[in-house]
Amino acid sequence: MAHTPVLLAPGDIAHLIRRPVGTVTRWASEGRLTSYDGRYDWLELQDVVAGRRRVPPIRHASARSAA
Repeated sequence: MAHTPVLLAPGDIAHLIRRPVGTVTRWASEGRLTSYDGRYDWLELQDVVAGRRRVPPIRHASARSAA
């Protein structure tokens, strides 16, 4: 059964989980969180914070050539 998302702004989420806003937006860019027009689902975030949802970081061609 699908749940109704509890949408919060990145700043609100960062405050609640005591992490920087950049961490929240990075998780979204890595595919760990679904963005709803710049807001994120608090219920979906619980698995990410607990480490139950992990996605490898996105690798860029420039990062490979620098290594």
